[in-house]
Amino acid sequence: MHLDETSSTPFYQQIFDEFRAGIESGAYPAHSKLPSIRGLANDLGCSRNTIEAAYRLLVQEGFAKSRPGSGYTVQDASFLQATPPSSHAQAGGLLQEHLDSREAASAAAAAGGAGAAGGAGAARGAGAAVRFDFTYGNLQKGTFPAASWRTITDDILLSVEREHADVYPDPLGELELRAEVSWRLCALRGIKCTPEQIIIQGGTQSSVQNLLTLFNGATDVVAMDDPGYDGVRAVIERNHFTVAPCRVMETPDAFLSDVDASGARLVYVTPSSQFPTCTHMPFTTRKRLIDWAAEHDAYILEDDYCRDFRYKDRPVPPLQSIDTRQRVIYMGTFSKSLSPALRMNYLVLPPELIERWREVFSGAYSAVPWLSQAVLARFLSSGLWDRHLRRLQARNRRKYELLVDALREHMGDKVEVMENGTGMHLLVNVPGGRPQSELIAAARRAGVQVYGTEQYWIRKENALPGCVLVGFSAIEEKDIEPGVRALARAWFG
Repeated sequence: MHLDETSSTPFYQQIFDEFRAGIESGAYPAHSKLPSIRGLANDLGCSRNTIEAAYRLLVQEGFAKSRPGSGYTVQDASFLQATPPSSHAQAGGLLQEHLDSREAASAAAAAGGAGAAGGAGAARGAGAAVRFDFTYGNLQKGTFPAASWRTITDDILLSVEREHADVYPDPLGELELRAEVSWRLCALRGIKCTPEQIIIQGGTQSSVQNLLTLFNGATDVVAMDDPGYDGVRAVIERNHFTVAPCRVMETPDAFLSDVDASGARLVYVTPSSQFPTCTHMPFTTRKRLIDWAAEHDAYILEDDYCRDFRYKDRPVPPLQSIDTRQRVIYMGTFSKSLSPALRMNYLVLPPELIERWREVFSGAYSAVPWLSQAVLARFLSSGLWDRHLRRLQARNRRKYELLVDALREHMGDKVEVMENGTGMHLLVNVPGGRPQSELIAAARRAGVQVYGTEQYWIRKENALPGCVLVGFSAIEEKDIEPGVRALARAWFG
């Protein structure tokens, strides 16, 4: 390693850049030790504070991990990268199409053109003040990149792009944002789509609400996971569709059997991180589900809400990326990685459904404000998004590890920790027949807020009586261990 004294880049940043490049290339294998701070400072002829600053940045960005007394070790950086496409050759042509789309979108924005004619696990309010709130869905205070967002907002409002505020928006969403989303889905998730298939929406529930207008509530059945996200189920029921429960806590065959027996026209699933169990759908089950949909003229709504947050295994390819029959509707969100308050997500519709959507919503406009879409498009294209997401992934991974370790240390075999290394929460099952209400009340008296799970079961008789949800997306790292310790005292004395 060499430090360039003539460069304007600070030494700590040069050191960080060197290590990051080495970790990403595999030169520094996962779990290998980084040089000691003292030793590296001596070798490079710089201060230990400089090395410490570089190492702290590596930890913050998720490339290294610090353990007291053990120094710094390399993290597996592959978990901080989005999933590459399964076929680079196949993706190459699509990538070029999306690059062309991005250029066209940028040109349209520069010309001042107006363009063409939820998530799972939403947080519950905590009520009265609690010291340790293990909520889920909400993000930790200070997560939102306010300074960058404000800078981009000011730049857009002071540029020619502000002319977009004087016209009605594109019904499908701003072309520049749809092109950016399309390019990323193709490049990073292997999803085959164009900007014309993407619709910007105002959250999971409104997306499902609008999507259901393409189906017939009098005759069409909607199947979904049991247990599953109650927010989506409520939307389906409000629109007078029959909901068919499909077991996800038994074998894949049981799930597929329920799907087959349902006669459903639409199946709602969360395959990357099933809510609320955090399991992932096996590849063979995904293939069989797609085949079933094609054979029965049905569609699959794939809610990929927590794909960015995985801490153990590499993710299985999205259903849409392996769908050659055009039966998968893909839904993604920015609520879990950017802000739940912005209310922005998107649908990727198969060609047949996008044509039907254009007919049904021919007189409607996007519910998401133009300015929010324009700022997000710039945030994505500028590279600020990638850095923001990598930091959030690293922080959530640390929180996940802290929470699992604390539960094991303070509760041991008194509880069953149900987790699969994904998402922003885990389930804790307390055997012995104590009801959720009692466990939640006892925790509350000790200043700890955890959350019930009974509402997620369609068949209430199958609900686990002592199972509560413990989230880590909003709580600070320093509060996790004392919060679990307080929870253990509340439950077990």
